[in-house]
Amino acid sequence: MIVEGKALVKKYSENQGLQDVTFSLNEGRIIALAGGNGAGKSTLIRLLIGEEKQSSGEICWAGERSISYMPDDINFPTALTAAEILQLLAGLKKVSAAEREKVLKRVGLWEYRKQKVSQFSKGMRQRLNLAQSLLGDERLIVLDEPTNGLDLLWIAELKTILQEQKQIGRTILFSTHLLSFAEELADDVLLLYEGKVLLEGSIHTVLDQAKCNHLEELFMKKVGLTKNRNV
Repeated sequence: MIVEGKALVKKYSENQGLQDVTFSLNEGRIIALAGGNGAGKSTLIRLLIGEEKQSSGEICWAGERSISYMPDDINFPTALTAAEILQLLAGLKKVSAAEREKVLKRVGLWEYRKQKVSQFSKGMRQRLNLAQSLLGDERLIVLDEPTNGLDLLWIAELKTILQEQKQIGRTILFSTHLLSFAEELADDVLLLYEGKVLLEGSIHTVLDQAKCNHLEELFMKKVGLTKNRNV
């Protein structure tokens, strides 16, 4: 276990936030934080990275909190090149030039490293966003909707990259509203619905226990039961 949340509540004046959310993230796994718009995914991420504080409940880390974060969008300085931006960020993490080069090559931006970000497509900016999250040796990588702006080729490549990060011992948590993508990539799922945990655990285990073939089928089954109880 790398981190667990205990009875987390986050209240906002304009919406519900999180309601009594309890979960644990197991080390060396890929975890999908899944759910639709307004389910509470971004709220939970903000609590994990320390951007916001929960209204009540606890977040307990096994050892020192060590996180690298990929936001769903990032406004890079458009006057700088990809190499300059990564050099600045790598300096903060005390990362070598060799690692910067390796990461830029891995996300397919090495040949564009001297090009200003203002000339980048949305997909290229997202790959630069991914690159900065791969720098360093933090135990946990948190990615908020990492497929945004990526074409089919780079969505497939993203899966490979995250599997590579798992193989070197890192834990990956990514948020998504695409249950099929979660099922293809993740070992575990934390599925939120209306600010609550709808289901949590190994994807294979939760599907077997519910006698469902896919997460979408299980989601509809669970949501149907929830709605029926509320009628």
